[in-house]
Parts: sequence; structure tokens; C-alpha cells
Amino acid sequence: MMQLQPRSLGYYAASHWFQGAVLLVVLALIVGGLMSALNDASERAEKQGVELTIRNIRTGLKLAMGEVMMQQREGEMAAWVGSNPVRWLGAPPGGYRGECSAEEKRNLSGGEWCFEDGRSELVYRPHNPDHLHPLPAGSERQCSHLSWRVARAPESAASSGFVGLRLEAATPCQWMLGGVEKIIQEAACFAVMRHEAYL
Repeated sequence: MMQLQPRSLGYYAASHWFQGAVLLVVLALIVGGLMSALNDASERAEKQGVELTIRNIRTGLKLAMGEVMMQQREGEMAAWVGSNPVRWLGAPPGGYRGECSAEEKRNLSGGEWCFEDGRSELVYRPHNPDHLHPLPAGSERQCSHLSWRVARAPESAASSGFVGLRLEAATPCQWMLGGVEKIIQEAACFAVMRHEAYL
């Protein structure tokens, strides 16, 4: 019978080293994926918070217009053009700094709002302004913040009595999320193309 010789210590050390290296690589990939997902979720929550704030301002503006119309004081609404839209919120949004100059607007930190009095615009600077893209796509314009203003509604600008108002975007920028949203959009496009191929 043949005797097996015991393996040397170097074999076991190399085997454990390789398993440890593989484990570290796998753990690094998992941590990287989790950090990316956390960043995407954080930015998605920030974007939804901004959209909700703008929606609430629009709702407050509509309620204020309805109240003035019921009291037959429509002429007062003309004075609201260019005013600070935060007045129609129950409380200012988180990170609101009040009125600011053009210089203070440029120095806003991520997640802060202000009302630039010179341009009569409500301004928000996202935590990651790199995801702001100019409209139309391919434009050379740089986007570092989002802004909105109270303006006359186009269909009522020529009327002499009632003046309809709206909160409109003042910067031609779009907030595009990265990561998961792009994957979902690509998957949706692929599914549509595949469905059209069957038709």
C-alpha cells in the first residue's frame, strides 16, 4: 500500500490566502453596490421632497386664488406676480434661508432654498448638482440650481379682468437621477422594443 505524504504548510497557507482574497473582493463588491444604492435612494428622496414642496406651493397658490375670486377681489392677484411663493406654504421648506442676492444664491450649499429678490425666483440647490442637465439636451448651458417664479398664466395674459397665475420653472434644467433609474429606463425601452417586434 502506498503511503500518502502529508501536504506541506505552504499549500494550506496559499489556499487560505486565496480564499481570503476572494472573500475580500466579494465583500468589497457588495459594499460598493450597497453604497451606490444608498446614494441613489438618498438623491431620489431629495428629488421627491423638492417635487412635493413645489406641488404644495402650487396647491397653496390655487387655494389663495380661489379665496380671492370668491371675495371678488381678482385684481389683487396681479400684484402676486414675482412674489415669494413660499408664502403659500404652511411653513418654509427645510433649508430655507429667506431672501438672498445673486451672490448668496451662487454660494448656497446643497439642500438649501432661498428667494432671489432681484430675479423674483425661488431657488434650490441640490446636494449633487452634477445630475442637473440643461434643456434642450446637448445645450452648452451649465445648471447648478433649480428655480421657479410666480408668473401670469399664458391663457389669461390678455384678459383685462381675471389674472390667472402659475408657478413655472425659471431654469431650463432637468434633474436626472443616475444608477438604478437609468437601468430601469433602459429595461423599459428594451421591453417596448421587444413587444413591438412581436406585433
